[in-house]
Amino acid sequence: MKKLQIIPLVLMFILCAVYAHAAQIKVFVTDINAIGVQNKDEMKSTLRMLLSSRLNGDTIMVVGTAAEADVLVSGTYVTIGKVFSVDALVKTAAGKALTRAFVQGESQDELIPSIGKLANKLTVELNKIYSGSPALAGAVSASTSPAPASTLQTPKSDIIRNVQIVPAPAGEIIKAHDAEQAAGSWLSQRLNGAANLMAVGKSLPDGSREIFLAEARRISYYRQGQSMKLVSDTELGVDDKILSLDTLEGTDGVLDIYVTVIRAEELASQVWQVKGDKLVLVADKLPWFFRSFRLAGGTKKLYAQAMGRTSDFFGNVAEASRSGSHITLVKTIPMPRYGNIYTFNQFRTNDGNMYTVVINPDGYLIVYDQALKELWRSNDTFGGSELYFLKVDDDNVRTTGNKYRWEFMNMRIQVTAKGDILVGKNDGFWVLGNARSYKKGSVLCMFWNGSSLEEKWHTRETQNYLPDYYFDDNRNELLMLQTVQRPGVSTRGASSLAIKKVE
Repeated sequence: MKKLQIIPLVLMFILCAVYAHAAQIKVFVTDINAIGVQNKDEMKSTLRMLLSSRLNGDTIMVVGTAAEADVLVSGTYVTIGKVFSVDALVKTAAGKALTRAFVQGESQDELIPSIGKLANKLTVELNKIYSGSPALAGAVSASTSPAPASTLQTPKSDIIRNVQIVPAPAGEIIKAHDAEQAAGSWLSQRLNGAANLMAVGKSLPDGSREIFLAEARRISYYRQGQSMKLVSDTELGVDDKILSLDTLEGTDGVLDIYVTVIRAEELASQVWQVKGDKLVLVADKLPWFFRSFRLAGGTKKLYAQAMGRTSDFFGNVAEASRSGSHITLVKTIPMPRYGNIYTFNQFRTNDGNMYTVVINPDGYLIVYDQALKELWRSNDTFGGSELYFLKVDDDNVRTTGNKYRWEFMNMRIQVTAKGDILVGKNDGFWVLGNARSYKKGSVLCMFWNGSSLEEKWHTRETQNYLPDYYFDDNRNELLMLQTVQRPGVSTRGASSLAIKKVE
């Protein structure tokens, strides 16, 4: 009697096993896109092999081609610093997204176990989808045509997150990053003139925005939409040199363009406005260094600082307002050592304290507390600019052998509304006397971890000098000005503008 009862149970187990085998989901794993590693092709194949072997199981069968598969698994492996992340996307063969999963780890030793965890997550999700929705399961099984190549990989990015770089086996051919344009990025055409400075104006009703570029003596007004359209430009006097370019929209909606100009070793700054399609001078010979920015990521305001007789920057930085050619200063900001209007910014810590961050003349980042006491100094150098002005330096001519002192205008520090600290970095320069010539640049995003500044992400290095950058908080976009040809005796040189979407 007991035997008769056991036989149906055995038959049931056999039928279940047969059904489970018949219901296996056929999966094809594409190459995993690798970001932040040198040997990308080898790493792609390695990650694909690891994920394929760990996905293969009772309910999932990994197949060798996309044509055989019910679903396709693509992924992205990113490494920066000491952290890595592996993100996977599952789609039907027809291209419909089914599910996503990700894992991350703190060191290279965690990579293989993390791939196993990712495979487990994907298996659980696929089993839920397959068993929980018969209609969807039927659609998955019925789809046999391979997905287009564009659906097999997640978009590439020019923003590289702070995760650890895991070395792949060395190869004989080292490939640069993928040549196609990264998702969310835009690059202008070649722009006439090697611009040193950039400022962003108003966003226009058609979705374009105003961009202002400055060379040594020229201001150019562009509208940036599908392309960069030159609207107007103007040239300053032969004795003028532009040191900074800033914009600020007034309460009346009129945009002021503040141009810091040095003339015969004295400040003779100017204010311009756009009237129609022309640049019109509205104030001249102002004895101030100007800068408009978001102090500690707050509201964008205008700031000013004076020039001293024996020092290049004199006194504290102060918030400024303009009425015609009259500048009124209020609410001064005490400067720490090495701090001037162009080298500092402030940020708030998690406990509400306001700290000041400065780039010193040697390029090191220094963080000061509220009492202007140094808390931290970077080990790496940042900034780097070819833009400078000269001041007579009779006191030191015997020591330096040079009648003039060279004051280089270092790259500015930006702080976003979220409290992130952005700083540019140019590298690979040669020096001939006091002249500088940089070859490549990038922008880094950093945050205060309670004791030091730590990298959050950085852009890919350009193959050009990066004289200026700007982070547009409203659009979450990073604008990077590049010098693609330096000026010569008979040419103004050339620039380009790259825009990166920061996700």
